[in-house]
Amino acid sequence: MKIRRFQGSNTREVLGQIRQSLGADAVILSNRNLAEGVEIVAAIDFDEEAVAAPAVTWPQALRQEEKPRAESPRLEDERESTGVQPTRAVEPVRQELQALQALVEKRWGRAQAVANSAPSRDSQWLKNLGFSSQLLPQLESATAELGARAGMRQVLEGQIGSLANPLGDGGIFAILGPTGAGKTTSVAKLAAQQVLQHGPESVALFTSDTYRIAGVEQLNIYAKILGVPVEVLRGPEDLLTALQKHHQRRWIFIDTMGLSPRDGRLDEQLQWLDALGNGLQRFLLLPASLAQYSLDQVLQPYTKLSLGAAILSKLDEAPACGAVLEWLAARKLPLAYLSDGQKVPEDIHALDWERLLDSMGLQSSTLAAATDSRYHEA
Repeated sequence: MKIRRFQGSNTREVLGQIRQSLGADAVILSNRNLAEGVEIVAAIDFDEEAVAAPAVTWPQALRQEEKPRAESPRLEDERESTGVQPTRAVEPVRQELQALQALVEKRWGRAQAVANSAPSRDSQWLKNLGFSSQLLPQLESATAELGARAGMRQVLEGQIGSLANPLGDGGIFAILGPTGAGKTTSVAKLAAQQVLQHGPESVALFTSDTYRIAGVEQLNIYAKILGVPVEVLRGPEDLLTALQKHHQRRWIFIDTMGLSPRDGRLDEQLQWLDALGNGLQRFLLLPASLAQYSLDQVLQPYTKLSLGAAILSKLDEAPACGAVLEWLAARKLPLAYLSDGQKVPEDIHALDWERLLDSMGLQSSTLAAATDSRYHEA
């Protein structure tokens, strides 16, 4: 076993020295703070029988800066004379790094832990993302062959699909979905994008959300900022009148009310929206957080309609969206947009599979580095 002592201004610098000098197989035996920086003792060709406690490899230590820990001169002399790190110096390092790893997983959630782990044969990582037996065989096969990210994209893209140029050159678009999905904000985002590109005279906003407190007021605020008109719909007659009034506007967005699937008013609204036939594009807004056990019940009223596409909302709040993606795959309902925040209009995006994979925690190595930086800045 070859043991060397490395010094530098910080732990990251010293770990870089260790990797360059001893390679990725080096193990960390001890570390301590010096007046001018940090000292780490590392070894190569490590003999596990010589030390009772498990050693720590340098990539594990690279995740976090170790806390200071004092060592006695006697221990330092013993290492220099014998060339073997005593067991009691290794054990605190192992315990410390385990505690740091647990802290990172607790702070940034299960999805980040999934992102940093390799796919396992038991598909537990896929289940942690919300997938059930419906897509598991395909996902397991594809990810085993192509890797987690490429395999996931192949299956989702093939089973769900996307809607190219969702808004086209104009039309009437109703945003439907359960209570709390973010319909009003999504309408504002889509409208704002068209206003920025084509001017306020090209857009009108309608709302049938007359039951929610301040629902109309919220849309009025967005409309005032954008400089576009708002029409309140209380029935099919109001809808027809409003369409005639604004027939020269290229994009008309309808904000609908979200009600319980057992509320008769929801069926009534869906019926008169459905009466417009192909003249109305219906986008179903789905919160990424919907769980498998509630999907069918919550979304059952909307399955009776001719839906054009789906918008996946609140991705920033619930990256484990496998259940919703399975629901879309089962119905071959393509995705049109991804929504991942409250900013208008920045936080809505035409479907980008790479963005979706990132939101699910299947990030590239650059995000792992960003996560590491966030820890040090905290």
